[in-house]
Amino acid sequence: MQKFAICRLLVAILYGAFGHSLTEVEWLELLDKGPKDPDIWKALDQYLECYEDRFDLVDPEKPFMQVAGLHTAKDDMKGLDWLVLDMPAGMHLFTTRTESSLQRMSMAEAARWLVTIQAFDVSGIKSGAIGDPRVKGGKGYPIGTAWCGNLGGLLNEGSNLWETLMYNFVSDELFDTDEENVDWSDDRPVWERAPLTAAVEKSYNQPQADTGIPRYFKGPATLCTWQSRRIRLAHDGEYVTGVLLCNGDRLKPQNAQGYETMTAWRRSEPQEKALKQPVVYMPRRHDPTRSLWRNLPALTVAAQEPDAINATLRPRSLDWLEQVMEQDQERGESTRPMRLHAYGVQYGNQEAVIEAMVDDALDLDLCLLTAQNPFIGQELAATVNLVDEGISALANLASNIAMAASLDPEGPRAQARERGYSSFDGVFRQWLRHVNLQNFDEEILRWRQTVRQLLLRLGIEQASLAPQKAIVGREISRKNNATGEEVTTHYSVALAEIWFRAKVNTIIPKEGE
Repeated sequence: MQKFAICRLLVAILYGAFGHSLTEVEWLELLDKGPKDPDIWKALDQYLECYEDRFDLVDPEKPFMQVAGLHTAKDDMKGLDWLVLDMPAGMHLFTTRTESSLQRMSMAEAARWLVTIQAFDVSGIKSGAIGDPRVKGGKGYPIGTAWCGNLGGLLNEGSNLWETLMYNFVSDELFDTDEENVDWSDDRPVWERAPLTAAVEKSYNQPQADTGIPRYFKGPATLCTWQSRRIRLAHDGEYVTGVLLCNGDRLKPQNAQGYETMTAWRRSEPQEKALKQPVVYMPRRHDPTRSLWRNLPALTVAAQEPDAINATLRPRSLDWLEQVMEQDQERGESTRPMRLHAYGVQYGNQEAVIEAMVDDALDLDLCLLTAQNPFIGQELAATVNLVDEGISALANLASNIAMAASLDPEGPRAQARERGYSSFDGVFRQWLRHVNLQNFDEEILRWRQTVRQLLLRLGIEQASLAPQKAIVGREISRKNNATGEEVTTHYSVALAEIWFRAKVNTIIPKEGE
């Protein structure tokens, strides 16, 4: 979580230093030259020098990402376990931290957690800050998770920090031809604004009635440094010793697809009905039980139908990279290795606790995600769908063997699916790492045969686990839904294997057939 939050903060610095409206050519020049170029280094240096005082963690008047003088009616402070998100307050079990390690914290670590908690803090009741009109009975009642907690975060990582930041730095030139109503003109990082107070910022805090209205989002630099909380760190001059954590500006993610660039999106009919709006998009959060490579089809360039409303949208950072990489390929660049890194949090119990964290990465050639030929995206989607179909056949094999042994098939089916995806996980990642536009057709054919061979091997292993009773098998009668007649079928290991092989041959015919 820290890496994602801090990278977003650094991207916000790029927006401050270089603006929002670079052309494709200007962006590529910035990418290629990097901070070793004197002019680029000077622009960064001058920008950071201009706002140097806003990055002081313990400034008495405008501390970094905090509110000076923030206090409650009781003038109390919380322990540092409120600052450390992977250690919920009051719970000191199953953690590598000792309770004594939270008595004080270095300034550097506290700064990292400060940026992270502004991005991912849980919902729930907070301390009631004096000056916040929403406080009742000394308590700040829930306004939802911090901004990044709404997202299925995706960070495009390059071969070094500069490439990583640039791959997530999107120009508003992306919206020249579509989404003309997207307006980034008032977008700026939090340190370019006046220091915050305990009260909400009216043009930023989104009332319940305005959920789904885009004007509160401002743009990517604003969202990368969104102040979901009002915070003040206590310190003794050398170490941070406590924290006051209160509610900040409320913001919900409905229809932020023109402003938040580091997540995929899905159309939500329930939200359209609730908000009485014709189209509402929500971020596609990550499923902790599902590997990132299985979502690859949603991240490729798909064939577009004119005037169609897409059910899903990929991250706008990838849309921008698609736009600039067309220029890149015209210059002769054919490959750019990239790591697609997924970050996210699954919350539980009214989003007041963290149940699971997502940290998954996929190495691939950037050109695969930016190639404007829809055939590339279709074929990549087919590679994943092939695995899904094959594992469904493997699950059916396990189910049929279980029924032949008079066992409940659901357990073996689930175990076969888990074993199947686990077996394909490393194989797919290794294969994808070496695929590019030059060897694409050859690699697709190789993948199909790899899937076939692995499925057949998994089928043999599944059959070898069959109980002795399944070898003989049994008769099972079922009603034919089409005719209504009862049909009796013999189930055994041998027949289950025959059915499985037939299905594999249908999905992936043997080479030469």
